[in-house]
Amino acid sequence: MNIYRVSQPFVFTIFGASGDLAKLKIFPALFALAEQKRFLKDFWIIGYARTKKSQEAFREEFSTAVKASYARAWGDYQTEILDELLTHVFYFSGQYDNPEDFEAYRDFCQAQTKCEQITQIAHFSVPPSLFEIIVKNIAHIRKNEKDDIRLVLEKPFGDDEASAQKMFHTVTSYFSEDQVYLLDHYLGKKAVRSLILLRNMNRILNLMLKGREVDNIQISALETLGVGHRSGYFDGVGTVKDMIQSHLLQLLGLVTMSIPIEKTAQSVQKEKAGILSSLHFVPKKENIVLGQYKGYQNESPKTKGSQTPTFGALKLWINRESWYGVPIYLRTGKKLHQKSTYIVIELKKFAFQKPEQEPNRVIIELSPSEKLHIRLLDEDGITSRLGEIGVSESIACQGDYCLPEHGLLLLDVLRKEKMFFLSFQEILACWNVIDEVTDFIKKEKLKPTLYAPDTCGPSAQEKLIAPKKSWYAFGDQTCS
Repeated sequence: MNIYRVSQPFVFTIFGASGDLAKLKIFPALFALAEQKRFLKDFWIIGYARTKKSQEAFREEFSTAVKASYARAWGDYQTEILDELLTHVFYFSGQYDNPEDFEAYRDFCQAQTKCEQITQIAHFSVPPSLFEIIVKNIAHIRKNEKDDIRLVLEKPFGDDEASAQKMFHTVTSYFSEDQVYLLDHYLGKKAVRSLILLRNMNRILNLMLKGREVDNIQISALETLGVGHRSGYFDGVGTVKDMIQSHLLQLLGLVTMSIPIEKTAQSVQKEKAGILSSLHFVPKKENIVLGQYKGYQNESPKTKGSQTPTFGALKLWINRESWYGVPIYLRTGKKLHQKSTYIVIELKKFAFQKPEQEPNRVIIELSPSEKLHIRLLDEDGITSRLGEIGVSESIACQGDYCLPEHGLLLLDVLRKEKMFFLSFQEILACWNVIDEVTDFIKKEKLKPTLYAPDTCGPSAQEKLIAPKKSWYAFGDQTCS
């Protein structure tokens, strides 16, 4: 098996190295890449944060985070890999808004690497409010505009279209768009990445995913956990901005976009942006459902009395001739009865079929398994009873070279592959339709309906899709 190994020397700096994102996702992802021997000897991982701490203390934090995330048995081999990786791990304490600290950081990097020309990757593991000042200070310390600097920005990208537009202008006034990697971790999932290849290489599948053949599309992302320690962030945005604006609209774009002939990042992003810019929300109460699980307001002082929704369901349309009249249903929520994420494409029925007959379906399961399902109908020749034929095949990563979501995406950054990163045009298009939704919520003063934990969520979600359709019950759909 040919696997990509990073040949060029690089510095990988994690801004916000003391935060949860770094510990939960970034440190384990870097270890996973090292475990697969993706790195050669000339690389440096530098944690940048405001907290004062020693190199030894930071390496201990790095080690603890990696071991806590490791799903398989830990053995001598993993210990050997981690010990070797830690010799490449360093820490620098500095403020984010102090140019002098960045100048000292530049000198610190040069002292470690002793290289004049080296690839520099800056991962922003910080709140979006710090993006602008860090971008400015990185630009301040570079030698010239030809330096190989790659900025990795994690969502959220702004709070609305205006703030996202401001971020776009700020970042691109200092760096070219080619240097910016806008990361949505859903695009690191193997099943999500397979969507483009499956549609590109399988004509029969792509023919089924044409608007003229599709009755409706349902995308569900259900979670069993509550907000937990993220209440400070989550209560300021809610589930519509946190999940639908980014993750669910990206899935929708990948399923409904036209497949470009050239499999390049620019072509894919252009087609996806075309779909996302065509999305339309009709501002009526029957096209939106908001919910909040009971107990949310007691989780922290910040959530007391809050009307922030933890469940959201929308009905959207795609204003394109190829998808005219096909409704799109999106839903997501926390503290529900099961954890699962899936896309259901319900195909149109023949005019002579009975209304009560189930439609044919293409189902793309993202979790808990990663599988492609095709559901067909068949009739028992003796009793004339209808049954369902299921064709299922795993599209999960197989073997020893699987990587976690962030591992795959960071590897993409290192090899300058941007197909599974967002463009600013996509982000602005997503915010445009979500701004329509949030403006309607404010105008109508919509409040979330309370729902009990471990249930399917607000019952009003059924009215959103009724009377001729219903949410597809995938997996164990038993609700308390």
